[in-house]
Amino acid sequence: MDENAAERLLRETDDFKGAQHLVDVEGMSTVRHCVFLNRLVAAMDPKECYLEIGTWKGRTLISAAHGNRGRKCIGCDKFRFWGRWTGWGHVARRAFYANLERYRSECADIQFHELPSRKLFGRGLVPSPVGVYFYDGDHTYSGTVHGVVACSRLLAPKSLLLMDDWNDPVICQATMEGIRQAGLQILWERVLEGEIADPDGFSDGLAVFWLASTSAGA
Repeated sequence: MDENAAERLLRETDDFKGAQHLVDVEGMSTVRHCVFLNRLVAAMDPKECYLEIGTWKGRTLISAAHGNRGRKCIGCDKFRFWGRWTGWGHVARRAFYANLERYRSECADIQFHELPSRKLFGRGLVPSPVGVYFYDGDHTYSGTVHGVVACSRLLAPKSLLLMDDWNDPVICQATMEGIRQAGLQILWERVLEGEIADPDGFSDGLAVFWLASTSAGA
């Protein structure tokens, strides 16, 4: 991604003010968040792919892919047994696959992997280059650091990293440490404010980084 599409899109749309949902899928991500991802996928270079760690019932993944035929979107979720915010894993799993089938014909090529993200990266299941990477996976410090570092070798020479739940200080600290360990250069960054109870913001805060990578795998 040679241009900073995130900065351009946010500027052109006044941070997606007045955006409307593209799909009818239950989720916690707000409409601005979802439409932002969709437009970023549309702006990727043709050979790049979109990667999302942590899909729950599919709202963000399917929104990102919706209408973007010819693009490739990769999703990963292990559907843990129970989550404080996400509920029963088997319920989310059933809903995800139903939603995917409902919208598949209207979307980019979606490849989904039902397994922990550590196994996803460890088995080399993500094609490179990744142009847009949305992380909403393991929210522990070590898990978040790993999520950034493990994907760094797959990123395009210039790419976008979006970190959900930026209101959580653990996510903030772990992300910056992951970027440091991966040797990525931050060319531009912005925090989009949001609160869980506010449908008009960017979920629980969303951080956006335009990064430069010198990884051999990029």
